[in-house]
Amino acid sequence: MKEKIYETLMNKYENKYAITMAVAKRAENLNELSRPLVKTDEINLVSIAFEEMSAGYVEIKNFEMLKALVADVKYSNRKDG
Repeated sequence: MKEKIYETLMNKYENKYAITMAVAKRAENLNELSRPLVKTDEINLVSIAFEEMSAGYVEIKNFEMLKALVADVKYSNRKDG
């Protein structure tokens, strides 16, 4: 189940670091006595945050800016020397 949620989020955002940071921030909010936005039997705050993000209650702000941060790296087969 959790792998399916992560795959769904990767298909939507394509940035595993942004997903991780958003989930960590939401789990931190939940730890500070925020109430879950989804009905769940989970007690793990990270799992709850993943479920909330998958359900669309938690979004990554300025996602378009993240696309600009992706490096355009070109590989070369050139051998010096």
